[in-house]
Amino acid sequence: MKRLGLAAITLMAFAVSEGQAADMAVKAPIMKAPVAAPIYNWSGIYIGGHAGYLWSSTRVTDNGVVVEPNASTNGFVGGALAGFNWQTGNWVLGLEGDGGWSNARGNGIAEVNTPPNRYELDWTAHLRGRLGYAPGQGQLLLFVAGGLAEARFRFIDGETGDRTAKTYTGGSIGGGADYAFSPNVIGRVEYLYDNYSMGSNLIALHDYVAKLKNAQTFRGALSFKFN
Repeated sequence: MKRLGLAAITLMAFAVSEGQAADMAVKAPIMKAPVAAPIYNWSGIYIGGHAGYLWSSTRVTDNGVVVEPNASTNGFVGGALAGFNWQTGNWVLGLEGDGGWSNARGNGIAEVNTPPNRYELDWTAHLRGRLGYAPGQGQLLLFVAGGLAEARFRFIDGETGDRTAKTYTGGSIGGGADYAFSPNVIGRVEYLYDNYSMGSNLIALHDYVAKLKNAQTFRGALSFKFN
């Protein structure tokens, strides 16, 4: 009987220990508090460079007859930019200026025994205001921009080789996205549409009259922001 009692006590102790182990196994794990996304400060002065591709369109008449309604002048554009941002909450206001050299070139319709006219875009520049939104006040900034645009356009008579040039002024609108890779380094992609057809800017050379109508640019940029 003593042996039976000892065996029963042993079994009861084993059952209690197993129950305690089961209770410990089902305890909920300790949950860590979620880490908040870092807040980025877009306010400050920045300088940098940009590079991209430009498409432009020109209207050309010969003795009053339209011979080129949309003469293409396309090519690379690249240069420098500088600006200032001021942030309040998720919203960012800014002012930016840029200038860039271009090798954009184009040819008119070739006539019999006559070389085509040529079109060149030497440089472009902008002064624009910006309105941006930073989701969660984070490192991504979505923005629209608008203001003034300038371009130096050159017209070359294919038959005589004579040339003339004029600086066109118009309006610019566009948008894109900035991304802060670090507190000081900012990358960008953006699209710009420049309209020069609003004014009466014309180039006259012999019997030709040319007018730069518009330009479109897709470009990237890399800037350094001062804290």
